[in-house]
Amino acid sequence: MKNFKNIKQLVSLLLLICAIAAACVQDDDYKIPDVNVEEPNVVVNENIISIKERYRGYEPKIIEAGEGSNRPLYIKAYVVSSDETGNFYKTLVIQDFPENPTAGVAISTDATNLYTKFEPGRKIYFRVDGLYIGQYADLPTIGTLDEDEIGRINIEDFEERMLRSTETDSLIPQIVTISEAADNDNNAALLNTLVKFEDVQFPDGLAGVAHYANPDNTYGVNRDVENCESELIALRTSGFADFKGILLPEGNGSLTAVLSRFNNDAQLFIRDLDDVQMDGERCSMGGGTGGAVMLPFNENFENQPADVPVNIEGWINKNINDGDVLFNVEEFNSSKYVQVSAYNSNENPCEVWLITPGLILPTDTSPTLTFETNDGFYNGDGLFVKISTDFESDISAATWTDLNVEISSGHTSGYGSEFTPSGNIDLSSYAGQVVYLAFQYLGASNGVSTTYQIDTISVVE
Repeated sequence: MKNFKNIKQLVSLLLLICAIAAACVQDDDYKIPDVNVEEPNVVVNENIISIKERYRGYEPKIIEAGEGSNRPLYIKAYVVSSDETGNFYKTLVIQDFPENPTAGVAISTDATNLYTKFEPGRKIYFRVDGLYIGQYADLPTIGTLDEDEIGRINIEDFEERMLRSTETDSLIPQIVTISEAADNDNNAALLNTLVKFEDVQFPDGLAGVAHYANPDNTYGVNRDVENCESELIALRTSGFADFKGILLPEGNGSLTAVLSRFNNDAQLFIRDLDDVQMDGERCSMGGGTGGAVMLPFNENFENQPADVPVNIEGWINKNINDGDVLFNVEEFNSSKYVQVSAYNSNENPCEVWLITPGLILPTDTSPTLTFETNDGFYNGDGLFVKISTDFESDISAATWTDLNVEISSGHTSGYGSEFTPSGNIDLSSYAGQVVYLAFQYLGASNGVSTTYQIDTISVVE
């Protein structure tokens, strides 16, 4: 009886523990706890404008109180970015007022999950003395000195410097036009601030067809946004954003974003999809497809002038080493094609690229690429066909994947009597993305100088 009584007591105790545990956690709802802090007691003695004015456009400039002074320098600001969705990475963007800001700046840091403490609208105090103000790809940024560039503030230093206020405020984005935001000569005050565009949309051929970024890789992607006056600006989406696989909306409406810059190009970054409200009726005066074209895509060069380099709108014909050799339109027996060769060029090496416009491959389709080639005076393989989903303007900065295609070869004493079909190249793995196709010629005047001819390029669903 004694043992039985002890067992009953033990069971009762276990049931009580389980009941307490169940009362503490319900519905598996594990939320980030509130961070309760006292309002920081600091003296705000600097502001974003005065900090940015220290930088004069050369090397990053140290932020200090002045010779002989070691007093701390604090700025007060409001957070406008969020890394919750993955579209901002190791960056906190702040502006000086929640409404009608006069300046903003980015802070480069190794810290992540910043949204858990520094969400949009959170008021902060940031100690800046000892840090550097400069530009990262022309974007005003505060950080450390990394050789002659702005580097990231380490996590410990960032957490000591960044003080979280108990206050949050509603951010009121500035309503701007695309021309105002894209004007790099006059948009300095708008950079790193929250802006809003009204009556905008994604271009025909992208809206409802392309995703925010490529679902199958982690490369960042630019998508054009247009207004009804055909003005364009780029929306940049990180390859790590959790919404990158969502199709672009088909309607017209508003877009709220943080205005950024990469070198000479204005860019927009959204925090999440709530920043995109495009469910209204589209305007009919859009700017086309933002440089990308819809299928079917066909080019046989018959409408191009002969004996001159390929110069078709949207195409790129580029000699990497700035040599004279390019892909030329040629004509034989009343048929036109493009041709390239390193023979007698005195270029060593001779590397030339012919790149199509961006091609919009619809979702849930099986697009197929075909073309024809011919070779002459063959002395080695020199033509390669590649595809990219992240090409923008810099060939060397893009990721190019070789396509398995049939290319004419072996005609050592002249040209083939017929063009060789490439076969059907399946591009279905790229469906839902914008792709660029490239014909790369890699030869040399004193090496591979095979002449290649290309014709009848086609991509269809």
